[in-house]
Amino acid sequence: MPYVTVGRENTGDIQIHYEDHGVGAPVVLVHGYLADAYSWEKQEAALLAAGYRVISYDRRGGGASSRPSTGYDYDTLAADLNKLLQVLDLHDAVLVGVGAGTGEVTRYLGVYGQDVVRGAVLLAPLLPHSPATPDGISLLGLDDFLSQLATDRPAAIKTYLDQYYNLDLLGGSVVSDQAWQSSFHTALRVSPAAARGCAVAWREDFCADVARITVPVLIVQGDHDRITPPAAAGDRLAALLADARHTVIPQGGHAITWTHPNDVNRALLDFLGAL
Repeated sequence: MPYVTVGRENTGDIQIHYEDHGVGAPVVLVHGYLADAYSWEKQEAALLAAGYRVISYDRRGGGASSRPSTGYDYDTLAADLNKLLQVLDLHDAVLVGVGAGTGEVTRYLGVYGQDVVRGAVLLAPLLPHSPATPDGISLLGLDDFLSQLATDRPAAIKTYLDQYYNLDLLGGSVVSDQAWQSSFHTALRVSPAAARGCAVAWREDFCADVARITVPVLIVQGDHDRITPPAAAGDRLAALLADARHTVIPQGGHAITWTHPNDVNRALLDFLGAL
C-alpha cells in the first residue's frame, strides 16, 4: 500500500494511505465523514473508464491511514491534502470532495491557492458558514450528536447513517442491508478521536475560503439531503462562488454517490469534459 507521511505523533509517523490508478488528467477524491477511499467505488469505475487518473485516499483517523489523537480540524486536513498533491507532483488536478470532504477541498483552495488545480467538485457540500447559519446540521442536533458519540459511539453512528442514507425512504430498495452494514463497520473503524474531531470541525467558517476560489466549481446535491440541507449548503455556495455550476438530484439524500451514481457520474464527467 502506498503512503504519504504528513507528520508525527510521539514516536510514530502519521501516514495517509492513498490509491493511484489510471492515466490521464488527475482527479483527486476526498471522501466524507466516517467513510474511506473505497466509498468512491462507483465514481472511480466511471472515471477510469473515461480515461482519467484517479487518486483517492483515506483521511486521517480511518481506513488504512494513521489514527492520531489530534489533527481533525480543517487546517490540518487541508495540509494533508496539500502534502499528497506535492508528493505526487500533481498539476491541473480536479479536486472532488463529498460531504465532510468538501471542507478540506474548500480550505485547500482558500489557503494553498489554485496553481495546481483546474477545477473542483463539491458533492453534498458542507455549509459555507456554520456558526451564523440559521438552518442545517450546525444548529439541528450537532451538540446532541457529539454527546451521543461520547456516551455510545455505535448508536451515534447508526443515527448518522440512517440519516445519511435516508434509510426510511430508500432502505431495502436503493440501499441494501448489506450496504448499510458495510458502511457501519467502516465507520466503527474510524477512531473515536476522528469521529468527534471531524464532527466538531463542521462548525468551521469557510466564507473566506469560498471568496478566494476562482476555478470552476461544480456543486451537486440531493434535494432531500438531511445532513446538509440544500438551502443551507449547496444553494448558498452556488450564490457565493465566482464560477459555479449547480446540479440538484431529485429524491437524492446525502449519500448520492451511492444511491444516485448515474446522476452524479453524468454531472461529474460532463463537468470534467468541459474544463
